[in-house]
Amino acid sequence: MNDKLETKEVENIQETVADESVEVETATEEKSVEIAPEVDTKEVKEITSIKKIKDYLSKDLFADIKRISFTDDANSSDDSKDLLSEEYQGTFNDISENQIISAKVIGISDSDVMVDIGFKSEGLINRSEFDNKDLPEIGSNIDIFLEKFEDTDGNITLSKYKADFIKRWDELKHFCDNAEPVKGKVIKRVKGGLVVDLGVIQAFLPGSQADVQPIKNFDDLINQEFDFQIVKVDEMRKNLVVSRKAILEESLNEKRQELMTTIEVGASLQGVVKNITDFGAFVDLGGVDGLIHITDFSWGRINHPSEIVSIGDEITVQVIDFNKETSRISLGLKQLVDNPWETIPDKYKVGDVVKGNIVSIMNYGIFIEIEKGIEGLIHISEISWTKNVQNLQDTYKVGDSIESKVLFVDAKEQKISLGIKQLSDDPWKTITDHVKIGDKKSGTVNKVTKFGAFVSLTDELEGFVRTTDFHWTKNPSHPKEFVNEGETLEYTVLDILEKERKVLLSVKDLVENPWSDIESKFNSGDKLLSSFERMNDSGVIVKLQDDIEGFIPMSKISKEQKKDVIGSLNEGDNLDVLVVEVKADDKNITLMLDDTNVND
Repeated sequence: MNDKLETKEVENIQETVADESVEVETATEEKSVEIAPEVDTKEVKEITSIKKIKDYLSKDLFADIKRISFTDDANSSDDSKDLLSEEYQGTFNDISENQIISAKVIGISDSDVMVDIGFKSEGLINRSEFDNKDLPEIGSNIDIFLEKFEDTDGNITLSKYKADFIKRWDELKHFCDNAEPVKGKVIKRVKGGLVVDLGVIQAFLPGSQADVQPIKNFDDLINQEFDFQIVKVDEMRKNLVVSRKAILEESLNEKRQELMTTIEVGASLQGVVKNITDFGAFVDLGGVDGLIHITDFSWGRINHPSEIVSIGDEITVQVIDFNKETSRISLGLKQLVDNPWETIPDKYKVGDVVKGNIVSIMNYGIFIEIEKGIEGLIHISEISWTKNVQNLQDTYKVGDSIESKVLFVDAKEQKISLGIKQLSDDPWKTITDHVKIGDKKSGTVNKVTKFGAFVSLTDELEGFVRTTDFHWTKNPSHPKEFVNEGETLEYTVLDILEKERKVLLSVKDLVENPWSDIESKFNSGDKLLSSFERMNDSGVIVKLQDDIEGFIPMSKISKEQKKDVIGSLNEGDNLDVLVVEVKADDKNITLMLDDTNVND
């Protein structure tokens, strides 16, 4: 089209040239007449130039130009327009909106990448849609997404990101449909899990699907790359859910099958401590877990598996037993070393004095380690000949070094019994040389219990005051109503029970028994004035004259009395009572409420 001239334009050019030729000729003739008398050099040069132009614009110049009529011009114009339309539309036969097309990069500026898609104008794509480190080269072809041929400003709307997204989405759907793993990078934490970058598209990784075992800190996974299984595709929202656990389980299943086909009792295996409980520790053997029971950590005694191992430790274990059907494997640590109990009978004999460190203190005794893996028990009854030891931790601490005597050895049961009191002579053999019935002495209260108080007799011997032996007429609910630990108490020796290894003491026997007089002083049916002291499940305790206590059984209290009298009593309130019975042998005065209490 650019090399051809339209007919009308040709005619206009010819007419213009013809007019210019006439003018030039006329001007030349007129000029020649005028300059005949006198020749001007400048004017001659101008005439010569005009002559050259005239010669150039001769008829031969347009000899090859075709002349057409106005009719031909109209037809030719329509044909040209059709040709242009066909060529223009031909460039869009395979292009439509909302599809991925190939475009040629023709320029790159600071803000945009310019591409040619074969349209009437070029398209621009913001550089933010490209990786600045990997910008396309000018002249290269890239895939882009054509959103609109024209926006409100008349520009083509293109997107490199959307093209990449669509292509990657189709790839990931293929991975999901074919259960193929896809590599991704964990980029951040969100509520309930993590976000994984799969390249262009991000997916959600639930916390429960991050690993086959609980994860303490999800931040440890950030910026790490793993293989993932796509487990859910939301086509409408364009969301993906992935699982790392599914990949790991598949791998573990393969390793588990391989391990269970080659495992043997007695085999030594490498593993990682996965979890610790009170009864043992679970070890990951690479696809299958094994359990080390607390009794298989050491030939000696331990209180908790955490004393030996920690989570994450790489350890060597020995297979004790296994079940292929259930994939259960029992492991041991102590089996990797010789059993020290096999030589114990030759090392330790009854009566030997041994020294060791306290490794554990229980309510019933102390465990001491006499050599690596060998522990003996000092039972609480073997601590002292005479003292009643209640709390071992008041006297002994873990780590203390103590001596003891071997009392019993059983290598088969892996038990050694030890004693501390056997290191000294038994004072009970000479008890009567130090303590005699009827002795009146004083001593320090070592311990107070609800049954009574332990009082020191000598440096080694203790006596016991029962709760009922503190007072003739009072019946305390607890001995602390009379005495506290550390106080000095006067007593009399009531009895010596050598067989039971007990010395019974009494405080009340320091004075005469008043019950012979009490029995004669109070008769059945006597009306007395008393003061309320306390109440228990059995009845009401009141104080009579001379600090004598009386007891009103619940069976002697009517419903009206319980409601109108007992329910509103405070300590010290007066009560009218009647004597029911006096038993001097039982040191008990049984009473009942007088009806006047209700009437009041």
